[in-house]
Amino acid sequence: MKSGGLWLVAAMLAVTVTGCSSGSAGAGRDRTEKLKAEISELKKENKFLKEENEALKRDLVVRPVTAKEEGGTAELLSTGDSPAAADSGDEHKRIAKGTPLTIDGTGEYTITKTSFGKKVNPSNPGSYYTYYEAKEPGTTYLAITLKVKNLAGQAINAGGVAEVEVTYDNKYEYSTFATMEKNGGEDFTYTNISTIGPLKYGTLVFMAEVPDEVKSSGKTLYADFEIEGETYRYTIKK
Repeated sequence: MKSGGLWLVAAMLAVTVTGCSSGSAGAGRDRTEKLKAEISELKKENKFLKEENEALKRDLVVRPVTAKEEGGTAELLSTGDSPAAADSGDEHKRIAKGTPLTIDGTGEYTITKTSFGKKVNPSNPGSYYTYYEAKEPGTTYLAITLKVKNLAGQAINAGGVAEVEVTYDNKYEYSTFATMEKNGGEDFTYTNISTIGPLKYGTLVFMAEVPDEVKSSGKTLYADFEIEGETYRYTIKK
């Protein structure tokens, strides 16, 4: 459509040239030269648009990539007509309860428990122990327990294992804080003063104080774990 429009403009300009008054020959010649120059520019632009159009057509030809061509890694190329491709959730890497997520040379991460409660206790309370209680009326704690095995060559600080953010109904975001179990789950301790030795385990509990509605509602609820610069989504409620 663009090229047809340009030729029409060129034709109209040519008609204008032939209709110039003979009484103003000098001015007419100047105008003619100017119009010829404009027509020349329009022709160049028309040629450029044609070439650009052909290039776009070539770029739109998409074919699947085989695993062999990608050195053993197959890629799914979206053509925009797949409903799954439009789902923003498919962009995220996943972590599932009970399934270890292993990052070579870094750690093994397993979500072992997810719970709601006004009060959060260590898993095996001793005679004296620390607990966390949601003080604000109409709120509760969402607690996610993460078991971590250190696969690095040195001890790691428990406070740097992961950052977790909870999202409810795809728009309400809640930050979390973490605590770490000690003495086999008899008590909690601060993550920033705790370490996990090489090939040893640590149990962290991430907590978010959320409205009671989050617990009782059937709306979407998920937690994003940021580990070693990557984000892994844990779906709690679909």
